[in-house]
Amino acid sequence: MTSNEIKAGDTSQHIRHLLSDSSFPPLVMLDGDWGEGKTYFTRNTLIPDLEAGGESCVLFSLTGLASINDFKNRLLSASYIKKQVDPESGKSVSKVLTSLVSQFGGESGGTIASMLSGASGLVKEAMLSKLSDKIIIIDDLDRVKDEGLCDLIIGECLQLSDDSSLKFIFIVNNKEVGADSALKEKVFSGCIKLNKSLQESVEIGFSGYDWFEEYREKIVKAVEQQNLKNLRILKRTSKKLDEIFRVLKLDNSLDLERSMSQMIIAATLVTFYHYEKGLSESDIWERSEYSNLLQGERGEKYEYDELVEIRSFLTKELISYLVGGSNWHISISDFGRLPQKGCPIDAFIFSPHFHHDDESFERNVDILQTFVFEDTDVPFSKWFEAAYFYHFLQSNQFFTDKRPILLENFDDLYGRKNFDYSDLDGRTNRLRIDPKVSFIFEKYTKACEAYKERRDSKNQIDIFERMRESWPDVDIEIYRSYQIRPFFNQFSIRQLMECIDGWKTSDILLFSDFISERYKSINIGKHLSDELQITRELLAKVQARFEEEAAGRRKGALGFLRHNLSSAVKALSSDDEGNLEQ
Repeated sequence: MTSNEIKAGDTSQHIRHLLSDSSFPPLVMLDGDWGEGKTYFTRNTLIPDLEAGGESCVLFSLTGLASINDFKNRLLSASYIKKQVDPESGKSVSKVLTSLVSQFGGESGGTIASMLSGASGLVKEAMLSKLSDKIIIIDDLDRVKDEGLCDLIIGECLQLSDDSSLKFIFIVNNKEVGADSALKEKVFSGCIKLNKSLQESVEIGFSGYDWFEEYREKIVKAVEQQNLKNLRILKRTSKKLDEIFRVLKLDNSLDLERSMSQMIIAATLVTFYHYEKGLSESDIWERSEYSNLLQGERGEKYEYDELVEIRSFLTKELISYLVGGSNWHISISDFGRLPQKGCPIDAFIFSPHFHHDDESFERNVDILQTFVFEDTDVPFSKWFEAAYFYHFLQSNQFFTDKRPILLENFDDLYGRKNFDYSDLDGRTNRLRIDPKVSFIFEKYTKACEAYKERRDSKNQIDIFERMRESWPDVDIEIYRSYQIRPFFNQFSIRQLMECIDGWKTSDILLFSDFISERYKSINIGKHLSDELQITRELLAKVQARFEEEAAGRRKGALGFLRHNLSSAVKALSSDDEGNLEQ
């Protein structure tokens, strides 16, 4: 058996040559790795080329095959029944079966029924003997893990090639084929390695989309960096990018070209690390953390530094969407950092330096310097990101020392800014700041934490005031925002009882229903364990109120609440005890 690596355009011709060489059995292997595009090439190039040369082709897969009898059934089904049923002509299966009966004898329906049930081996052999002048293309031999069955299949094909003038092409990942190597060497006239170029892979994977030509160069570059030729992965990536493009296009505030360019890089990397490297959603998210860059010793390169480089564009929801996880639909809120249309700072930060001539580069640095050093009212996140970019350019001597040095002025500049923190709650909260530049990164991190503490404290006061007035005013909001996040532990038992004592009876009943639903999920304590203590305290207080209350509708409502709080404590306690035992 010979092994050849040839260009995809010459593969069909080479296969025809091997099949027509009478000095070897007419059995050929088309070899390629998983996802290399073997089946796609076969359906879209090889079969049309063979049929244009007058050949009759039959294609079927061996996936799920259990016996040599199964193999014969599939060969017959593909060769006779599937070939003769023409949905456009209206030719029914019953007519095909009747036709087959006339060819092979027997009572109408009886012989076919026996054939399909596997009861009549003689009928099958008779049908097999009448097969001739076809090229049988068999996919997925490598999925048959029983080496003995593989040998039987190859032997059967060799016999049929002698008896019935059939020719066979096996589409395989040769490294995974379980058949005896000596048998393969003896039987097959050649093993052709499908050698598809990366550009051909990109063309096949992406060319069906309207936006492909505009972003072709960026796609090829992103794919080349990972040497990603796996068609299955490329097709999955292109399908996800098509939906991403549609969502981005609907947001008129975005710089579409730059946003899509960043998403091409992010999508290619995420799908590569998931499908090729086997990383899970959480693995990808954790390895993209900026803090990973600080853990290397002696300046060693971090293995996943390219994931860190795209961290600002990622969210957990976006990763889940790209790898086919729980997030099956994408919306604009699921994206990370995206450049805004008409923003000169974003345009400068997100454009490669080589896109500028000297004059335009200096002009953009002027704009950047004014924003960092002189503007007072600035978006919080964008200012830190701009400050880092200015420092990056300055540290790498992209401009002269005539410009002010950021490191010498940073604390003073920070103190003089009137920040707009609204961008912390939007898509720009994942910034392009290297954590190794500690004087910027640490200040940003601490300022973020301080702002979020102030915001959470304000929100807590606001939600308590509304909750005290009426539980229905906050019921849906709390359900959506704190479904698997602790909430009640933010308040004291005095505050919670102040609410309950002031509520109408209908409020207590609705709150009781909320408590009933909140703790029903299995292992809910893993998410809400911090609520165990406050729930115990609340149960004791509600029990006391129930005993004090005179019989009536309110007492009944407190009784329901007491029951549901007791169930909540049990649910949280059982998970807590399970964790302690472990």
